[in-house]
Amino acid sequence: MQKSVTTSVRLPRDLKRKVERKAASAGCGRNRVIIKALESYLREDEQAAYETDARHQSQLAAKLDSPDTDWDKMVERDFPGQ
Repeated sequence: MQKSVTTSVRLPRDLKRKVERKAASAGCGRNRVIIKALESYLREDEQAAYETDARHQSQLAAKLDSPDTDWDKMVERDFPGQ
């Protein structure tokens, strides 16, 4: 288990109440609720960065691919105007 450090934050009263209600319903402490919330938030941020990078890599790869004219002709024939 990682060594923990103590920090202090100011929370709006309504958010503090929500954290307390969540902790009570989950049967854990407020600290655990806040840690889980932060982990989830940061994971979403990391996922967004990963998706942005993947999109960028895909766009770069598409530029390197030579056009497939036979495929393009077939698509145009089967799906005109798309």
